[in-house]
Amino acid sequence: MKISMQEERASASGGGAGSSQVEVPTPLGAQPDAGPRARVTLCRSLSVSVGGTTVGPRQLGGAKPRQILVALLLNPEQALCKASLVRLLWGSSPPAGALSTLEGYVSLLRKRLEGLAPGLENAVRTVPGGYLADLAFLDVDVHRFRTLGLEARSAVAEEAVLTYAGAIEALTGALLPEEDVDWIEEARQELDGELLQVLTDAAAVALQVGDLGRAHRWARAAISIDAYDEPAWRVVLECCERRGLYADGLRAYDECRRLLADELGCTPGPGVREAFGRLLERTRQVDDDPLAALMEAIVRLHLAVSSPAEPTMQPTGPVLDSPDVGSDVEEDWRLLERFLSMARMHTVHPSRLPA
Repeated sequence: MKISMQEERASASGGGAGSSQVEVPTPLGAQPDAGPRARVTLCRSLSVSVGGTTVGPRQLGGAKPRQILVALLLNPEQALCKASLVRLLWGSSPPAGALSTLEGYVSLLRKRLEGLAPGLENAVRTVPGGYLADLAFLDVDVHRFRTLGLEARSAVAEEAVLTYAGAIEALTGALLPEEDVDWIEEARQELDGELLQVLTDAAAVALQVGDLGRAHRWARAAISIDAYDEPAWRVVLECCERRGLYADGLRAYDECRRLLADELGCTPGPGVREAFGRLLERTRQVDDDPLAALMEAIVRLHLAVSSPAEPTMQPTGPVLDSPDVGSDVEEDWRLLERFLSMARMHTVHPSRLPA
């Protein structure tokens, strides 16, 4: 049975039918001396660290106690009622005495946290009818990512880039990949969507301030999550253009074009086509480097012969006509023929190759 985390939040706040309302009596973080603060990772693998000591999922009391901790951590500073936690742990068929078992698991979890650092057991707080995770004791990677992402959106220029970098570095992998539970999978997909948006926004800001290394890296990371993210593809092409890597840019465009044609039956949007047009123009201006000109000609020829004659779906916005790709096909072909002719002459008569 799949229970959404949104439903659990509503249930914890009294919005679910038949659920017990959970009230938080005091604001979190208000304690003058909260005690030890643990560093918690939910991405790649669950771990809790204090100082030089780290415990993994097996040291937290087993599958159910760690799932309780995960459920509370995915709802920061929001209480979950006991009934909601029972549904998350056992679905629609809880065992007899499930509430007592739940309380026992929470007690075990607290003991394991206390064993890591005295006072850390207070990170799992009891509130009327349920429990919550107290962030005064916990520095959680997912929360750090979200907090820095929000800060970056209100920052400007280099400050925004550095804040985005901190947010992206907070996530070291997929959310709890070892957990095969519906509600964790839902949270995993939600986090992937948030990461994609942050990567796309961060790449655009980095490009704007001229940090081409980060812009290209973040755009490629966004594409690895969503291969159809055209704003990320545009950043990749513009990074190649600004670096003078015109052949790389044309190859990236071809990669994007093929993907959209094969999977969606359409061509890239106007932003990507605009960047592609500039790349083509740049390649025509490379006259002082014969080898570079030859490589660009080969790429253009490849694009010309591999472009689909008619896309199966017409895209919105202006279409980049195919002559833009193949308008200089004859010239590119003559350049390639001259090179092949020189290579053949050198192979048969090496002395005839001009100095």
